[in-house]
Amino acid sequence: MSYVYLTEENVKLQKRGGRYVVGRNLEVVFEVPEESMEGLVLIGNIQVSSEAMTSLLKNGIPTTWLSHTGKFYGRLDSTSHVDVFRQRQQIVMQESDFYLALSRKIITAKAYNQVTVLRRYNRRLKSSKVESAIKNILIYIKHIESSDSTEKLMGYEGLIARCYFSALNEMMPEGFEFSKRSKQPPLDPFNSMLSFGYTLLMYEIYTAVQNHGLNPYFGFMHKLKNHHPALVSDLMEEWRAVIVDSMALSLIHHHEILAEHFYINEETSGVYMNREGRAILINAYEKRMRTKNQYLDYDGTFRDSLNFQAGVFSQALMAEEAEVYSPIRVR
Repeated sequence: MSYVYLTEENVKLQKRGGRYVVGRNLEVVFEVPEESMEGLVLIGNIQVSSEAMTSLLKNGIPTTWLSHTGKFYGRLDSTSHVDVFRQRQQIVMQESDFYLALSRKIITAKAYNQVTVLRRYNRRLKSSKVESAIKNILIYIKHIESSDSTEKLMGYEGLIARCYFSALNEMMPEGFEFSKRSKQPPLDPFNSMLSFGYTLLMYEIYTAVQNHGLNPYFGFMHKLKNHHPALVSDLMEEWRAVIVDSMALSLIHHHEILAEHFYINEETSGVYMNREGRAILINAYEKRMRTKNQYLDYDGTFRDSLNFQAGVFSQALMAEEAEVYSPIRVR
């Protein structure tokens, strides 16, 4: 099974017999057997034939369209997994004690994962500023565990994020320094990598959520907002540092991603990866997603784990018991 990322300019995806064929004019760029296609991400100007679309839907292959800069355009999804009773429960449980307890567990796990990332990279650096940030995060974690509202909880999550990203900047080599987390647009190479990586991760979790019949747009931490899959954002929190942050740091510190892999959009002042940079990040992301996950009581890859956790959330939701759900915590 394979996840396919199409980044070739002006190509067309077609279905021929039992294969998906990517071509340009009369040239075949590559082919993928139908039975081995697990997911598809289209980046940039790529056409898809109606026959290929029908086949993707019939086979339940999640398909995501992104711009060159990682902006989300849309999805091609089958509705065969919709479970109206689970989705009704998502709405019924809004602002419940169950959701608050679940939020505390996930944000606590996210913060501990961030601390783990900082400690790993500070072993050699031995920065007093990073050590101070870690101590502050551990203090804020205690406040999270006693927060009696989502607003207070997210307030502490914001304080932790500022400590975390400030500490990450202390670890950056020349050319990758940044002042803070910037999103729309990303204003430096590191933020560019994070934004693109988070987008890839978000729509992996989006697929997992839909596979379990849930509505991606009704969450429990992030506020309801049109066009924003709040549940996906909620379930992604525990994975950000584990998958994307650690991957981006590794690419930078091992000099796999260089300053030459980025460009500045003069209209927006945003900093984005060029095609070569995107290919390096996508390859690293796929390698990570196919790595066996040792941190959950589940025998599978990180990609398998995303689907597993969405299923456990569904069980916890229907049982109305936050104790059923255990977020990932790395060591």
